[in-house]
Amino acid sequence: MSAWGKSGAPEPGAPAGALRMAMAGSGATAAPCLARILILSEDKSRSRELSQFFRRQGYATFAGDFSVGGRKLACDEHPDLALIDGGKAPEKACKLAAALIEAEAGHFPVVLLAQNSSPALRRSCVAAGIDDLVTEPASETMLLSRLRPLVRLAIMNSELQQRLATACRLGIEIPPAQAAREADESRRVLIAAGQAANLSEIASALGREYEIDQASDVFHAAAMLRENPFDALVVAIEGNAEDALYLCGQIRNNTRLFNLPVLLLVDRGGFGSLDEAYRHGASAVALRPLDKDELQTTIEFLVRRQKLRTAIRGQLAEIQAKAGGSEVGGVYRRKFLLAHLDRLTAAAGAARKHLSLVSFQIQNLGPVVREFGAEAADDLLRQVADWILALVRVEDMVARHGDKEFCVVLPDTAIEDAQVVAHRISGVLLNTQFAVPGSDIPIGVWLQSGCADFRSDDTAASLIARAHQNLS
Repeated sequence: MSAWGKSGAPEPGAPAGALRMAMAGSGATAAPCLARILILSEDKSRSRELSQFFRRQGYATFAGDFSVGGRKLACDEHPDLALIDGGKAPEKACKLAAALIEAEAGHFPVVLLAQNSSPALRRSCVAAGIDDLVTEPASETMLLSRLRPLVRLAIMNSELQQRLATACRLGIEIPPAQAAREADESRRVLIAAGQAANLSEIASALGREYEIDQASDVFHAAAMLRENPFDALVVAIEGNAEDALYLCGQIRNNTRLFNLPVLLLVDRGGFGSLDEAYRHGASAVALRPLDKDELQTTIEFLVRRQKLRTAIRGQLAEIQAKAGGSEVGGVYRRKFLLAHLDRLTAAAGAARKHLSLVSFQIQNLGPVVREFGAEAADDLLRQVADWILALVRVEDMVARHGDKEFCVVLPDTAIEDAQVVAHRISGVLLNTQFAVPGSDIPIGVWLQSGCADFRSDDTAASLIARAHQNLS
């Protein structure tokens, strides 16, 4: 696995010259990007094609070849993801990927794009620590679907490193981030297959390295997912695929499960467009009859990223526990919020990345204090904080800013998406009745929310102030 030990985002003032040249050459503007993708290929026309495609999707790209200069781009530009086009020399590309991962620059996911995937190449990719192997022909939907979770994971890791730096600046002692290869080697996979033959075939292919749980169908699998943590879900589609696709959609809409890797196994020629599976939220699709090496390596890619995601989540929770301390709801304190926002605004300006902030203010907190006392108000704030934490991503930071205010910092998030988050949280809070000490009946909250997105001259104070201006 790529040892993403350092931040994928540049420190304030980090060079971005090659990116500027690549974007200028494309006629692109300085608008914020979804993520920064390094494309390495020995075929210049293919490199141009991939760069143009990702720029149309809102990503910033910069390209190089397999030379030392191409590898130097990875060091200078701090990409969120590297896509290496293997072309007709996938083994050479695999060695380049391994070199990137081993080098000081290897702190981001690396994906290999190959025209074919022999068992030997797949095993080499796993051994090298490559994060995914995408075999062509790959549709646009498939390529985006395979890369998007890795970009999201890189952003999570970047936010972890930024919070560690903020904690260090404030004198908060946090253990250093662990390497990506976790000490916990357990791999728990849930297999949903109605036919015993399919179940046996999948379990046999995975081997004894995995702890395997069995579900008779997708409905049984959904119940098991609610009760137990898994590193991946494998669904063998038998007959009608509708139920399996529905389960994928339900997982992606579940705040606890939406990152869970899902592998769909389908009969060759017995399924419609594979893009439909990716649009419903499948992480990968494999065709039957099963190729044992393909199944093993695909599961390995999916499980390893889930283990890394779990490790990042745990480290972020540890930082919050120490930085939040006695604060109501255990969320971050105002001092940490302002220091961290200063860091994030500088980084967003250097990398031209999205950054948004949402302010939530409880307007009836004063009346609650007067009628029921300070204990009731603190209890109400704690419950509100718990709801907000449950409704945001792990990389989003929730903090107290004022006596009646919570701020949510959303890294790498455009304002339109931040507004969706604000409306969803506001809707839940406004329709929830809270039981508090001293009141015989539940009470509601009078809530205002406001969003602001990062501008090139923003500081922490100006970003928060603009969110206040947009309160409604």
